[in-house]
Amino acid sequence: MHTKIGLAAALALGLAIPAATTYAAYQVGSARDDILIGADDDNQADPEIQPAGVAANQSLNNADTLIGGPGDDILIGMLGSDVLIGGPGEDVIIGGIERGSQPNSDIQIGDTGDDIAIWQGGDGSDLFDGGQGNNDALVFGTIDRDSTTNVPILSPVYGRHAETGLPTANVSGQGGFCTLEAVQDPAARGFEFLVRFFSKANGNLLVTVRTRDVEQVFCTAEDAAAVTFADLTEPNPQFVEIALDAVRGLNSQVARVIR
Repeated sequence: MHTKIGLAAALALGLAIPAATTYAAYQVGSARDDILIGADDDNQADPEIQPAGVAANQSLNNADTLIGGPGDDILIGMLGSDVLIGGPGEDVIIGGIERGSQPNSDIQIGDTGDDIAIWQGGDGSDLFDGGQGNNDALVFGTIDRDSTTNVPILSPVYGRHAETGLPTANVSGQGGFCTLEAVQDPAARGFEFLVRFFSKANGNLLVTVRTRDVEQVFCTAEDAAAVTFADLTEPNPQFVEIALDAVRGLNSQVARVIR
């Protein structure tokens, strides 16, 4: 069993490798496995960004650009509408956690490698482009987070991502479910599927995540505390309920993240 730790503890243990280059609203990873977290500091509270006496908003509303290097990186956008690019390697990308704060629509690009994007309730309508991996996965789940900092908790793991740890998320027990729609003209749209997330409580459509070059989606059953799975490489993909133990056979990295 992996012990869950907060970001500060991870840093103290040497699990988190800081980005090689860090600027407000723009971070670039190193050649190692990095944890990149949005600074959320390009906003109207910055007097260099927002001149005194100016009413019009001159900021990026906490938007960040995070670009991973060749390692297996963890990218966490936090607040704002962020752009997250995993780069080479098997990366884990989290646009939020925004918890309903707006703006919150993120662009997530996995690039090469088998990447995982995790979306949770309260985040906005996003786009996930998996890139040139063979097993890119979109996961809908409630991410375990530090209640003080709102930063996702990273759990120590062995093997891949040992330097960074991995976030964890409750997929089987979250309060929503997913449906899937293929777009009519992917070439014109620039994406292939619309994954729609609905509230279990009232059936309302909450958000839509666009996918491109994504092979797998993991979500929650509409009428049960169970995981559903859609294989987007099939001719007519649909969500089917699967046992949690079956996730490992579908995606061993996702199996280390979800419950």
